[in-house]
Amino acid sequence: MIEWLLWVILAYFIGAIPVGYLIGRFFYGKDLRKEGSGNIGATNAYRILGTKAGIFVFLLDFFKGWIAASLGTGEPYLVLACAIASVVGNDWSVFLKFKSGKGVACGVGAFTYISPAATFAAFLVWLFIFLWKKIVSLASIISVPVVPLVIFLTGSPLAYSIGSLLAALLVIGKHKENMKRLWRGEEKPIVKGKRT
Repeated sequence: MIEWLLWVILAYFIGAIPVGYLIGRFFYGKDLRKEGSGNIGATNAYRILGTKAGIFVFLLDFFKGWIAASLGTGEPYLVLACAIASVVGNDWSVFLKFKSGKGVACGVGAFTYISPAATFAAFLVWLFIFLWKKIVSLASIISVPVVPLVIFLTGSPLAYSIGSLLAALLVIGKHKENMKRLWRGEEKPIVKGKRT
């Protein structure tokens, strides 16, 4: 049990690495928390820092989740605990006074390790919504629940179904302000970042 706890704590700290903030500060001299939406994730990095930065932030956040989930070494409950811990770390980073990202890319990475089929299905839904509406938050909110649904339908361990549902709720909960803006018709579509 102590060993499991240590792996989960490590997964939290991996997830808590604020890559968007670090890239913005050290490579662009900008604090993403004070620019655009104030979020340190890939979408705001794309808007403020440019296309390359946005892609880089997404990939690093993705691999944070994937690496954290892989710490579980095939034990379903430990894999799940590490996956969720990484999303919690990403969303409430100890390095940024527990205010950071929304967990989409990190969650995608974690659950790609658990169920590539589920995350691929969610990606297809995300892509369809994004190409239709050009609003990242809307695409994320709609596509995230696809992961627990597919995991459940494909007969994966019950722990994965429950855990992926919990992770989906965490990610959607972090989009509360986006949902308010969507309801008011104020959420902005993605605009092209600078070519840097």
